[in-house]
Amino acid sequence: MSKLVAEIKDILSVHLVTNVLLSVSYYLLKTNRPICEYLFDDCFLELKEWEWLTFLGCIIVIKCRKHAAFLDYVNTACMFAKFLNGVMMFRASPIYGLVYFLVVLLHTIVLPRPVYQGPEYITYFRGPHLQEELERDKRITWIISFYAAWSPQCVTFAPIFSEISSQYHLDNLKFGKIDVSRYPDVGKAFNIDSSSWSKQLPTVIVFENGKETNRKPFISPKGTVLRYKFSKDAVIADFDLNNIYQRCKQNPLKGYKDKTDKDAAKEKKEN
Repeated sequence: MSKLVAEIKDILSVHLVTNVLLSVSYYLLKTNRPICEYLFDDCFLELKEWEWLTFLGCIIVIKCRKHAAFLDYVNTACMFAKFLNGVMMFRASPIYGLVYFLVVLLHTIVLPRPVYQGPEYITYFRGPHLQEELERDKRITWIISFYAAWSPQCVTFAPIFSEISSQYHLDNLKFGKIDVSRYPDVGKAFNIDSSSWSKQLPTVIVFENGKETNRKPFISPKGTVLRYKFSKDAVIADFDLNNIYQRCKQNPLKGYKDKTDKDAAKEKKEN
């Protein structure tokens, strides 16, 4: 029930409503009197404009076919629709086109897409500490995000990973992150290219019993990186998180005491 309420709130958010309005603004302005009589020479769409809209529909279907989440689908469709709106506005009048693109830019700045800002349950690793932690207690399933601070895709995925960690964390199901741009040797050890032209950032790997069992994006036997769209629904489905969560919940750790980085550092100092 709470998930449904959250989805309804997202759908009715100011960002999404205004985004949809911007996406259909040209049609609304061109076909509704008296606005169309004031702004344009006529109040109907030309044949060429209908052809463009039909082509837009085909593009949206092709580009959005892999989106599992409704909000991702709508936002991607709006992105293409706003571009076409701008073209048609500019065709009607360069001034209209300029004003429209300024409004879209203002909307992006003032009303950005809402992102998760709640609690996270993530361990941030430094260098070899990741491998040590994976081997320390193999009863723990780890889901690790290998990222680079400079990567836009990693920045976009960060709140999604935080939200997933908050929803699925257990004593024996943990989430971690490591910046492979700072620790390229770690990236290399896990077969992740951390260079500026890398197609593997972010990479999410599931470790069960200390061994890798799943990763996205996947690397083919020929070494080809298969592109992957990181969304919350896609990650949950493709990593089978619901089943992993249930298995871990049914087999809780006994007599286990979690160690933070500070605890480990203190223990090492005492020894």
